[in-house]
Amino acid sequence: MKIIDLEGKEIEVSDLALALLQADDYRHYRVTNPTPMQLHLYDYWGDFYQKLLILDREIKG
Repeated sequence: MKIIDLEGKEIEVSDLALALLQADDYRHYRVTNPTPMQLHLYDYWGDFYQKLLILDREIKG
């Protein structure tokens, strides 16, 4: 299984359940005064999680 991340890179997903748990965890990390890179990571992990959910729905039919 593969997805394309926000930066256009192809990511191989070998354990979808674990990937969903990790991406969900990462997308909730926040800091008080985020840097531009941290703001990008908020977007990145939110997008990544959504793509994993789509992949999960496609697999389950």
